Amino acid sequence: MDAAQRGGSIDFEGRKARVVHLSQKSGIAPPHSARIELDLGDGYLALLGYFSRDGEFMEEGRERPFQGPA
Repeated sequence: MDAAQRGGSIDFEGRKARVVHLSQKSGIAPPHSARIELDLGDGYLALLGYFSRDGEFMEEGRERPFQGPA
């Protein structure tokens, strides 16, 4: 979560990904209370889920908001 909040890079499925955006909802939230948008180099991916009490992101879904350049 620290790397995501700083806009840094994270290891994602065996490769580096740049965190483009992180949003969180507080309180009684809909099913996905956090969204992390990643730049994978060949496209973008949004991960939907929530952060556990220890700060670990628990993925519940994915979206491909748009593709990178062809």
